[in-house]
Amino acid sequence: MEQLWHNVSDKEKEEIKKQAKELLANFSRKLEKIKTKEEHFSSGSGMREEGGGWESDDDFRNTMLANAPLVDDGAVVAEKGGWK
Repeated sequence: MEQLWHNVSDKEKEEIKKQAKELLANFSRKLEKIKTKEEHFSSGSGMREEGGGWESDDDFRNTMLANAPLVDDGAVVAEKGGWK
């Protein structure tokens, strides 16, 4: 069985960079082919309508809260950019 992790040689690094650039170039070419009309919504007042939010799957919510570094009363406590 091939190793799952190993030190990457300089030759392998260059090959990885080459493949990544090729993937990005191919992706960019495909994005250029997409034709869509750009639209913006304006309510006229500059304010959005209040709503009830969305309901999330209970399994997702439980997994998020289990993985959060700090939870208070069922809510994730985090500073911007602090949870990486």
